[in-house]
Amino acid sequence: MSDGELRNRHETDPALAYLQRLDEETVTRAWGPGKTPEDRRRIVAAALIFGRQFDERMSENPPESNEEKDFQRFLMALMNAVIREFAEREGMDLASAGAFLSDINTRDYVLELNEVLEESAEDSEKPLNECFKAAIEARQDRAAWSRHFSSG
Repeated sequence: MSDGELRNRHETDPALAYLQRLDEETVTRAWGPGKTPEDRRRIVAAALIFGRQFDERMSENPPESNEEKDFQRFLMALMNAVIREFAEREGMDLASAGAFLSDINTRDYVLELNEVLEESAEDSEKPLNECFKAAIEARQDRAAWSRHFSSG
């Protein structure tokens, strides 16, 4: 890929624009050192797709009730739509997109980042990187409390 093509991709890919607002230390803490730049971009892309599709579906076709079975049906349909759109946007086959997004860690990263993006949009005074750091710290706090309560 030429420099011009790379520059154009940075200008047209919202996932890359969001990644530029996050520093290396924060991303490494959040997703570990083993994630490639492409993995990171795909996590952000999936979070953007998930957030948009969730909002659209909640306004146009929300779950029939608050019962667990209806909400699970809603979420399954949502995730299937996210996988289809993700595959199309990433130029992947459905199986590869599904495998990427069905990894439990990746799915958790996507959902967490979606929440961070929503929080950042609501509080434009707080930089995205700071919102993400707070989410990572909260994740560690939740894990500590979970271990505390599960130990008896």
